[in-house]
Amino acid sequence: MNEETLAGAIALTLTDLGVKRMFGVPGGGSSLDLIDASAKHGIDFVLSRTENAAAIMAAVTGEMTGAPGVVLTGIGPGAASVTNGVAYASLERAPLIVFTDAHEETAIAPPHQIFDQRSMFEPITKARCRLNAEDGATVFAELADMAIAEPPGPVHIDLSAKVAGTTVKLKSAETPEPFKQQIIGDLSAATRVIEATEKPVLIVGHQCRPQKRAEAAIRLARALNGPVMTTYKAKGVFPETDALFVGAFTNAQLDHSVLAESDLIVLCGVDPVEMIPGNWTHDAPVVVLSETAGLALPFVAAEAISGPLADIAAPLSETKVKSAWKPEKIAAHRDRLRQTIANNSTPGRSPDEVIDAVAAAAPAGTRLAVDAGAHMFSTMARWPAAAPHDVLKSNGLSTMGFALPAALASWLEEPDRPAVAVTGDGGMMMCLGELSTASRLSANVTIVVFNDAALSLIDIKQQRQQRPPLGVRYPKSNFADAARALGCDAWTVGAQDPLEFALSEAFETDGPTLVDVTVDPSGYRDQLTALRG
Repeated sequence: MNEETLAGAIALTLTDLGVKRMFGVPGGGSSLDLIDASAKHGIDFVLSRTENAAAIMAAVTGEMTGAPGVVLTGIGPGAASVTNGVAYASLERAPLIVFTDAHEETAIAPPHQIFDQRSMFEPITKARCRLNAEDGATVFAELADMAIAEPPGPVHIDLSAKVAGTTVKLKSAETPEPFKQQIIGDLSAATRVIEATEKPVLIVGHQCRPQKRAEAAIRLARALNGPVMTTYKAKGVFPETDALFVGAFTNAQLDHSVLAESDLIVLCGVDPVEMIPGNWTHDAPVVVLSETAGLALPFVAAEAISGPLADIAAPLSETKVKSAWKPEKIAAHRDRLRQTIANNSTPGRSPDEVIDAVAAAAPAGTRLAVDAGAHMFSTMARWPAAAPHDVLKSNGLSTMGFALPAALASWLEEPDRPAVAVTGDGGMMMCLGELSTASRLSANVTIVVFNDAALSLIDIKQQRQQRPPLGVRYPKSNFADAARALGCDAWTVGAQDPLEFALSEAFETDGPTLVDVTVDPSGYRDQLTALRG
């Protein structure tokens, strides 16, 4: 048996899992041991300006690669600050390993910066553990496997500097027996339900983003030969240029018009967290296909099948469906959904106009990361997507401050692929410091800020409740000046300024760029009403 420090043993396990980089704001404890040990095994450390941004970058990396993302924080305030990003990983089902520095168990000093970190993470992680030297390497390997097991999610590890630097003996690697996920449910019964349908609708969810599952979902769509909708997280899994695609599914009022015409709804890889809370108003039977059993769905399924999605979908794709859907009817649904949610009739520059211009100016293959906020409706409706992970979005948590860290994670993972972050002014303020991270990395990322000097989505809700406009509007900020000060090239596009030139310059410039665009928010209220009622 060879010897290594526990930090080195952890680095070896991460290497075996395919981890290429870690993110974080290090403290002075075990995080330094982990950074040094991982560097010796070819794992980079990416310093961020906030722990929250680091966790988002790590979680998005995990989503894109399937290997666990890794985030490091210091003790106390570092651990507390990372929780929003960990909650993202929890609700979005992203594999993530969270290391927090920990005090030594024998410490007798006052409780400076010390609190029960594991209890804080309990509601938002799959498992928590304080590693010790005796079995730390084995326990860590088990926790890492837990992070990527279905459904993926975050695990939390407290680690002290003394334990991280302790020499441990490495056992010879043993090849574990491959885990074979069992299919639960009656495939024959599901087949009979599908055979009886004439107007099926397929809804594809985020579990279908891995390539093999995406291909299975597409084959199932071809067999059903009816309208296909995707959740926000699954945008691009089914190509949006396909004649069967009609639009996004969120469980909002706008979706219901399509589902009301169906006699069967098939959910493939949809997680309940992808749905806006609300009553399920459809009488058509529902067949649920999922990697995970026992989902808390807002209806009773006619048939629920869980297990490997590709294996479940394969036999169902052989089912003979006599679809009564006419191509022109599917096209009419697609056009109506797009037109209903349009936001392009404002007196000033509309959100639709901005997104259309960004899509036209962006290089082919540009990946989009979009922040939470009112601008998200136009962005998700109008940005074209043709493959899984073409669009990165926080859906289950719907956190602001997501787009820029996600775009940075995208660029780090695929440096030859441009990335664009679309955010509102509120979201930009929440991660402004990460512009300096983008500058330090010379990241090929373009940030487009929808600047309307308000938390527009909350502003709309406040108006609808006939409340006074308190706490949601503020003086306009100059994000272009801030971006330049932090090392990025930037352009300001006022209400009457041409937009296309600035976007063209931004996308053609090497390194990080920012375009601060004044937008007219007056159409958001009608857009939200059309979408959600």
